[in-house]
Amino acid sequence: MTSAANTVMTLYNWNILILPSGEEIFVGLRQRPETVPPFKPADEEDELLPFTLRNSSPIREFNQAQGVGYTDSGKRYVVLGQASDPTGMIRLSVDQMMPAEQIKWKFPFND
Repeated sequence: MTSAANTVMTLYNWNILILPSGEEIFVGLRQRPETVPPFKPADEEDELLPFTLRNSSPIREFNQAQGVGYTDSGKRYVVLGQASDPTGMIRLSVDQMMPAEQIKWKFPFND
């Protein structure tokens, strides 16, 4: 069994959402594992997207130059490149969860 401290989440499209409380969380797309659910190979009838959407717990520390951050849950997040959302999935998901006036992104999206 792995502990949260050993868990790494790599996001290839991402941004940091500033919550109304002032806390910040990672929101982004993560490459979908080759088997979903675990141990069951995907078959031709499965309609799977090549990614999953990931929201983190509050960020404890983030080094923007290195693209590495740590959350309150102990997970390490690695973000690739600049903040981006070319599929629109990140913004669509957050738009459905929060009123527009409460949505505040830390970085401009680089699409």
